[in-house]
This record gives sequence, structure tokens and C-alpha cells, in this order.
Amino acid sequence: MNLYIKKLGILFLFLAFIFTACETQESIEITSPDPALVLQEPGISNVFLNFGTPTNAAITISWNDDLTESSSYDIEMSLDPELTTIVNLGSVSAKSYTINVEDLNAAIRSAGATNYRDVAIYLRVKGSGIYSNVIQYLVTTYPTETPQITSPSANDAFVLSLSTSNETVITVEWTDLALSSTLGVDINYIVEAALEGTDFAVPVSLGTIENDTKVSSTHADLNAVAIGIGLTPEISGNMDIRIVAKNTNSNGNVLERVSEVLTISVTPYLASFPNLYMVGDATTPGWDNNNNNTPMFRNQDVPNAYVFTGYFKAGAFKLLETKGQWQPQWGTNDGSSLAVNPGGGSDPGTFNVASAGYYTYNMTTVGESGSYTVTPYDASAAATYTTMGLIGQAIGGWGDGDEINFTQDPNNPHLWYSLAVNFTNGEEFLIRANDMWTNVWRYTGSTELYGKAFLGDGNNFPFTEPSGSYDVWFNDLDGSYLIIPN
Repeated sequence: MNLYIKKLGILFLFLAFIFTACETQESIEITSPDPALVLQEPGISNVFLNFGTPTNAAITISWNDDLTESSSYDIEMSLDPELTTIVNLGSVSAKSYTINVEDLNAAIRSAGATNYRDVAIYLRVKGSGIYSNVIQYLVTTYPTETPQITSPSANDAFVLSLSTSNETVITVEWTDLALSSTLGVDINYIVEAALEGTDFAVPVSLGTIENDTKVSSTHADLNAVAIGIGLTPEISGNMDIRIVAKNTNSNGNVLERVSEVLTISVTPYLASFPNLYMVGDATTPGWDNNNNNTPMFRNQDVPNAYVFTGYFKAGAFKLLETKGQWQPQWGTNDGSSLAVNPGGGSDPGTFNVASAGYYTYNMTTVGESGSYTVTPYDASAAATYTTMGLIGQAIGGWGDGDEINFTQDPNNPHLWYSLAVNFTNGEEFLIRANDMWTNVWRYTGSTELYGKAFLGDGNNFPFTEPSGSYDVWFNDLDGSYLIIPN
């Protein structure tokens, strides 16, 4: 009897379990999620915008949409999490969107970001009037705002004087949002000057400074700049000035921002500039400072501008103002600007020539600084002459027997020189090749002691300097000549 009751109890429990399970199964209801427009969260939310790769993708966003069935989506950005101020980045028909470095940086800067690192941006997508969720990025941007010149004022006039050559005559000042923000890198500023209306085709540096907004110049320095850009001594002329800001990121890319142009009036005074002579293993005289050192030629229109087109050996060189003396000595410390030790200071670094060949160096000295450029020169089609000489009454006569032959540089067949030539005041001369009157270089109407001659018909060289001994150098590649009194 007891066994029967136990079996009956187990049966009731089993039936109860079945009925309970049935009730539970009947209460489960499987539902689908509500349709939604969902912007996917980014895997990486920190973005560095490298100005060296402006067209590279900065960010790509994508989304799912089973709600709107929209054929077009607007991508919206804001700098505040409430998205009270919206910037429309663009519209697409696909369910993904990519924006490049330059465009994203411009959008963030124009939206009013006041710092450059960890700028929070908030993105969402809108389709058929429906908004997605909002995602956030922290972006490191770069400046696009340019420096603003605050002093001097447009059309200010500066009359320069030799008697106050070492006194400050001008201070250029500017503001730059990037310097006062959290940019986090050094900014180098160059104050450039150029002849009005030349669009800075040949700029001259008025001064440089790092992480500051002021450059001052003396009468002497501004005078050298004024003459260097082509203003005429004792006559007022217009000079354009601008600020060039440069910063370098960790990838070695250089960002350059240029201010608006300001025009001032400058009246320079008449000044003379020394000849400069090469010394170094890239040049014929080597490191001997008194070995008939090759001079730089002179720009006939700009007294403080120097030029040399010719052959250089692999190596290095510097420039000296006086043969036989190591100072004043010119060189470069940064590979782009000139530096000088006028005496008693530290010598500058060298101009380095990585590969032997023909190059053109252009240099403009400004006080104890200046600028230079170097470009390769193709001399393969240039004529090579057997002889080169001076002929004319200024050096003795017009007969073939009166001609004074140049010596050809052993490393550069286009460079010629003749030392200790006796010139006579008030007479004329010519330069000719291969003893032929068909290969004659003529005077261009520039300065008598230096400039560029041209091959062909024209005027003889006048000589109105004092009679005496002079060294003469000539470059048949570009017609440059230099006559140096002994």
C-alpha cells in the first residue's frame, strides 16, 4: 500500500512539472529589435592629422539603417556634445563616409576650435530627417590661420642713415593664434622682404626668430635688404614685407603659413660690400686661405647679392672677405641661411656639396646673416673654348699681340682668370675666346668692375677706374666678370 502511494505521488509530481513547463513555454515571446539608424562606434577614437599627407583618409565612419530607407545621408559635426552648432561635412548615398586630413582639419578650424591637441568632435548621421546616435573623436589638428602683422603700418616711411647704421630703425611685430595655443611645437618665423609687386619671387630675409612675434632691424641691416631687393640708394622705393611661419612635426613634415603682404616706403643710403672668396676642398684652392681663391661673382644690379655658376668637387667650402685671413668668414649653420663670424666669434658651418658637378649658388648678405639657394646646373651643351683673353687699348692695344690671355681653372674649363693686369684709365677693352673676333663678350651697361657680359655685337667695356693693377675673373657659362683692384 505504501509503495502504491509513493508511485502515485511521483506521478502527480511528473504531471505537475509537465503542466508547469507548458505554462512557461507559452509565456515566452520572441520579438525583433526596433528599426534604427545606428552609427557604429569607432575602434580608435584618437586621430592625428598629419599636414604632410593632406589627401590621406583621416576618419571613416559607417552605419546601419533599417529604419529610414533613405537614399541620402548628411554627416554632421559639432564641437559641443549637445550639438547645438552643426557643421555639415557632406552628403553620401552609401552607408559609409570618409573625409581626408585637409578637409577635416579645415572643418574643425572653421568651426571655431581654439586649441590644436585633443579637440573633441561629435559626429552623427541624418537620413530622411532621422538622426543616428552620436560618436566622439579626439583630434590633433594643425593651424591654418596666418600670422597678422600689427607693426609697422601700411605705407610707413623709413629714411635710412649711415650715421646711425647700428641703431634700430624698424620693428616688425605680429600676432599668431598658433603660438598662444596648445600647438606644442616650435614655430620659426621669417620676416621676408621683396620689391613691391614682385610676389616675393626673390625674397630677402629681414630677420628670423623662434617662438616670438617681433624682429627688429638696424639702419644697416634694413639698408642691405633694401639694396638687396633692388631699391636705389638715396631714392625712396616701396618694399613688400610678410611673415612666413614654419613648424615641423615628428614626421619631418614642414607646415608653412604666410601672412598678408604689407607695403612700406624705404629710402636706402649708398653702401659698398666686400668681395667674397671661396675656400674649401669642394673648390680649386682647397682649404688654403691664400691660394688665388676663387671669388664669387657679383649681381650687377644688387650690390649685396653674389652668384657663382661652376664646377664643385664633392666636399665643402666657406667664404672669406679677405684672402689670407680666416675672418670675416661666411658659411651656414642651417643649410638655408647665411651666417658670419666677423672676427672674435664662432665660425659658421660649411656649404656642403654632396656630389661633384655644376651648381649655381645665389647669396644675399644682410648684416651678419642673409639667405642663399643652390641649384644644379646643366653645362653639357656649353661651348668649351681653348683660349680666353683681354684685348683693347685699356690693357695695351687692339692688336693680336696685345691680347692678355687668361688662365683656365684646372677643375672648371669655363672659369678664367688673369692676375695683375695693368689697366689704363679712360680706355676700352673686350673679352674674346680663341683669339677670334666672332667670339666676343660685350659690356651690358652695368657696373664697370662687375656684372654680366653678353656674347655678340654691342659696346666695348669702358674703364674709368684709376689706372693700375687689377685681377680679372671671367665665367663663360653666364658671362659673369669681376675686376678686383690690387
